[in-house]
Formats: sequence, structure tokens, C-alpha cells
Amino acid sequence: MIKLRKKKTDKGDELKISKKWIKSFTELYVLLFFKANPDSSGYDICKFVELEYGFKISYSKIYPLLSELEKKEVISVKEDASKYPPKNIYRLTSEGERRIGEYKEVFMKFLEGF
Repeated sequence: MIKLRKKKTDKGDELKISKKWIKSFTELYVLLFFKANPDSSGYDICKFVELEYGFKISYSKIYPLLSELEKKEVISVKEDASKYPPKNIYRLTSEGERRIGEYKEVFMKFLEGF
């Protein structure tokens, strides 16, 4: 599945940091998820977070975000009718790649301050 991996540290601290990071930067996390896992669904994101980090991210947070990102052409969507019920499958667009670059630039400027 996803190639993003959490760092091996004290389990309790790792979970707190991961949960806080994902909740604070949900859009960036979603973009990175689709970069590493093209043709995935919102359900795939939620299940991955639950299995990998041990907490649930709300579908009511993910699906409105996916809809917003699609409207802004940051991700594209297609319906997979071979599944029942049909599933929306998302993929990062070139605009999404650009947005990841913007996040990286902002984070690098932030880190340079340390």
C-alpha cells in the first residue's frame, strides 16, 4: 500500500505525533498518500491511518476535503463501477504535484528558522 512510513521511536510518543500531524496537515497527508498510492479511495486513506497509526480519521473530514481538492483540480476522480457499491478512485494531478512543492517550500523556509 502506501510507502510513507512512520519513524520507529517510543510507541506512545510516535502515536501522539502522528495523530497531531495528520489532523493538522490533512490536505498535505492526502496529497502525499495519493502520490504514493495512485488510484486509491477515501476509504483507503481512512483505513490506512487506522491500521498504521491506530486512530480513526473521520470520513466526514476526508470526503469534503476530497470534493474540495477535486473542484480545485488538485486530484482527479473516476468511478470504479466494477466494485459494489461503486467506488470513487482518486489520483494526484499536476496541480497536486505543484501543491506538494508549495508545502515543501513553506516547510523548508520554516525549518531554516531553527
